[in-house]
Amino acid sequence: MTEDTPFQQEYADHLRHEVLNGHMTRRQLLVRASVIGLSTTAVARLLAACGSKSAGTTAPGTTQPKMGGTLRATMVSPTVAIEPTTMYDTGSIAIAQQVAEYLAWVNNDLTLRPVLAEKWSPDAAAQVWTFNLRKGVAFQDGKPFGADDVVATMNILLDPKTVSAAIASFQGILSPGGVVKVDDATVAFHLDQPNADFPYLVASTNYDCLILPSTYKLGTWQKNPVGTGPFMMTAYTPKQSATFKKNPKYWQSGMPYLDGIQVTFNEQTQAQGLALQAGSVDMMLYTPVQGSQALFTDPNVKVMTAPSTMHRELAMRVDTAPFTDKRVRQALAYSIDRPALIQALFNGKAELADDNVFFKQYPLSAQDLPQRAQDITQAKQLLTAAGMPNGVNATLFVEEYEEIAQYATLLQAMAKQAGINLKLNQVTLTYWYGSGKNQPWLQAPMGITDWTFRGVPDQYFAAFVTNGIWNSSKFSDPAFDAAVKGYLTTVDETKRREYAKTGATILMDATPVIIPYTISVNRAMRQNVQGVTSDPAEFLDLTTAFLA
Repeated sequence: MTEDTPFQQEYADHLRHEVLNGHMTRRQLLVRASVIGLSTTAVARLLAACGSKSAGTTAPGTTQPKMGGTLRATMVSPTVAIEPTTMYDTGSIAIAQQVAEYLAWVNNDLTLRPVLAEKWSPDAAAQVWTFNLRKGVAFQDGKPFGADDVVATMNILLDPKTVSAAIASFQGILSPGGVVKVDDATVAFHLDQPNADFPYLVASTNYDCLILPSTYKLGTWQKNPVGTGPFMMTAYTPKQSATFKKNPKYWQSGMPYLDGIQVTFNEQTQAQGLALQAGSVDMMLYTPVQGSQALFTDPNVKVMTAPSTMHRELAMRVDTAPFTDKRVRQALAYSIDRPALIQALFNGKAELADDNVFFKQYPLSAQDLPQRAQDITQAKQLLTAAGMPNGVNATLFVEEYEEIAQYATLLQAMAKQAGINLKLNQVTLTYWYGSGKNQPWLQAPMGITDWTFRGVPDQYFAAFVTNGIWNSSKFSDPAFDAAVKGYLTTVDETKRREYAKTGATILMDATPVIIPYTISVNRAMRQNVQGVTSDPAEFLDLTTAFLA
């Protein structure tokens, strides 16, 4: 593996000063060191210089891995034919992730783990990122993996005609033609502007970025699922099941431990939980609190939990009455009893949020901003100041997904206390997300949309910057755009904190969206399942899973 570049060495010294000056914790240092691609040796030296002896973390268990066996999992079904470059639903993502892999994986602590890329490094401006690819890796059909595959996959994702969800994360950052093969084991990403967090954008939390063969043709994956991953899909019946067997030529020696995986699709959380309790399945992909309460006290079941930035965004179009006046938007925000929501919906297993995407889970986000709390008097005063002393009426679109319908009902009752009368219009996921030019979630005057975990706030910015591809509120503020650009383009951690605080303050004041909570992600499994953790994005890596 190559040595750290002069810029990486300089950046390591910058991180050391950040820690010693009390501006950064050692955990935050590990996150930033992984993003910038520092070598293990450099990280160890950094920690020693900062007074810490080890960069390691305690493993979730010490049981000796056992080879063999088939793990039985249950999850919701893919909503449409599985296509890795355009998938967006939980079922499709979990299935594809068993067969194909990313350049890197985002760990629960926000550090980046190399997968198909062994190492990466930026130039001094963080505008050209060079990725050194893992050698000796082959696709399951025998084709060697290399730079051509990365370039071809990225070209598909960056093509607007593909309509990939990944393209929103690359907006203004990476354009078609920006991914260049240096040699068979090296790829350079030439960005449109500097980006201090770029490796996250080609890692697991940009979930469509699974690397496919250079020969791949759109729409063929379900019939011919090929990747470099630990398992090979041997059978797939839509809405019913999927079967996988161990990849005998997987590049990680001795892995996976399992012989195979048997997946049963079930749309009902309660039915999944009952199957787990009965022992007919070993694991649920995702275990929401609602409908799964019995699992949290079952002695035969363990529930792993990961903090997350997964949230429900209530967007209000700032170009549509009555939400053109920010005081109306603020009034709705002040009508919400956030702790009561968290208790009712999650039995307390969620975190307070504050109507902006610089969540406190991110290392550079401000931790000292005031928490917005319910204040019915202030909400009424805001409506009066907006010229609506007799209240306001609005229709709220609600997608049928997990706890969202119950959230909307509670919100309706809370808002009514302030004189905001919400009519609920519940719609299916298929309708809400639509396709092409018909995407109601981007067009409705007011609606609740579920957002998955992202490793950095950067991947949420497309919902707020002017002309952002995911900007359902139609919010536009030059000061916010400037704060985002500053946050993205500088590698100085102190300056990035300042930009993050500015951006968060602007969003909280303007209130184009309401985000009352972030959700901790639970994964329930039988006690004999080992080597599996929860994941903040509900993603599934079974490479190290085994049945004790």
